[in-house]
Amino acid sequence: MSSSITSRVQSSKSSWHRRHDLPWLLVFVIPALIIVVAVQIYPLAYSVFLSVQDWVLTESQTPKGFVGLDNFVKELGDDTFRRSVRNSFIITGGALALQMTLGIMLAYLTMGSSWRMRAVRTLLILPMVIAPVAAGTLWRILLNYRAGLVNHVLSLVGIQGPEWLATPDWAIVSVILLDTWQWTPFVLLVVGAAIASIPDDLLEVAAIDGASRWKTFLYVELPLLMPLLLLTLVFRMLESLLSLDSIYSLTFGGPGYSTYTLTYYIYTLGLRSFNFGAAAASSWMFMVFASICIGLVFWFQRRER
Repeated sequence: MSSSITSRVQSSKSSWHRRHDLPWLLVFVIPALIIVVAVQIYPLAYSVFLSVQDWVLTESQTPKGFVGLDNFVKELGDDTFRRSVRNSFIITGGALALQMTLGIMLAYLTMGSSWRMRAVRTLLILPMVIAPVAAGTLWRILLNYRAGLVNHVLSLVGIQGPEWLATPDWAIVSVILLDTWQWTPFVLLVVGAAIASIPDDLLEVAAIDGASRWKTFLYVELPLLMPLLLLTLVFRMLESLLSLDSIYSLTFGGPGYSTYTLTYYIYTLGLRSFNFGAAAASSWMFMVFASICIGLVFWFQRRER
């Protein structure tokens, strides 16, 4: 009986505290909500308005008028836009495949707490801390056809190096290599931390049952790592799709339009041609494209569970 009375008293006190604290919560939360609306929601709403307007800043200082879905239709029919979508698929897909594979391999190869392994991990994560613009400029020097270090090393073993940044196909390969070099360390760090959290008991049981190292990884470790791997995949997919500075400093979108991605295309459309209506429409189509890709990853994760 006394415990029931005590619980009722505690419940009434907690409800009183909630009612008493509500005004103060509103005082502190409302300014944050206002900032969120001003910084995020308003620009998004304004971009929707721009996407249905005919506005080229070099022709008029204000929107010329409502054009409906014409901007979307024109962009979908534009060859450069379609090539940018294709390049985004190729670059993001190639870079993610290499980064996830190499990141997992390096995470296992550098396991351990000895000073040697710590030193190796420190060296491997250095590319990640370099600014993307600086990394792109560095690789532009390394991949120079005549004086670059990469072609010089290839010539020492009798291989004629390609014109990396002057050939469309090799330019895309160069962008993939740059993204892989810079962001594989991120996968290494995340997967390495996940591997260290796997209980040793599970690995010992698998060894006692006679499982080989490959089967232990495939049937014990990989299922435990899968949720984190998919989350890492989402982060890297977004980062790769949004990449602009590395492409700008490495290839400038060239040769021609061969390394234009959706992000770089929107940048040139909005900040070089000043076609704000078309740039806003392309941005919303890009958001739909990225959302579909991320949704597919989460669908796969749900199905695996």
